[in-house]
Amino acid sequence: MKRFADDRRPCAGCGHPGGRMILLTVLLLAAIAARGEGVAGSGVGLEAGAGIQGCYSMFEAGILLPRLAPNFAVSLKARYLSGLTYATYIDTGGRYVSFHPCVVGGAVAMGGQSPLFHDLLRAYGAFELLLGYSFTPWDNLVYHTGNLIGPNLTYVASGVCGMELFTSRKVAFFIETGGGFKSLKGDRTNRNAMASAWLGSGVTARMGVRAYL
Repeated sequence: MKRFADDRRPCAGCGHPGGRMILLTVLLLAAIAARGEGVAGSGVGLEAGAGIQGCYSMFEAGILLPRLAPNFAVSLKARYLSGLTYATYIDTGGRYVSFHPCVVGGAVAMGGQSPLFHDLLRAYGAFELLLGYSFTPWDNLVYHTGNLIGPNLTYVASGVCGMELFTSRKVAFFIETGGGFKSLKGDRTNRNAMASAWLGSGVTARMGVRAYL
């Protein structure tokens, strides 16, 4: 009987491209932190964050676009979501699948902001729409299965509210919470696709750092 000597599943938070992307972005934000003139929290910005999206861990990096109005903001983000553990799905016939789903995609967020309170604190709310691709890289790495979910278009619609705490005029830490709905368009006869469709729906919470240029 063949023994899987390499059956060591990689840590969802260590060594994958999402983690490296966050690290590089945080280093860039740290370099920007040395700059500190002008109105707090204005202009184009960069951000990096991590958190949870339903049953996924999440990493993101993005850019805040120039303001369209004084209290209205739009941002573009790249996100990587990885299952916190293996997901098991049992259909009505009693058949089951177990796999480790991941999602990579791009999101747009838009919403309103409050005025700054003493150049220290700002509240905001936003609607977010993510379009991406669901896949199973860890299953493929260990068992050479390919993408168990198959061809798909994954989408997430969510709403969040958050607070920014400014440590300087150019740098702020943020914390956000909210929730939303996730699904995908794919092969409806594929049990992995059916299971992956709703995974990630529910509560979202994340925190991170922003640097304004």
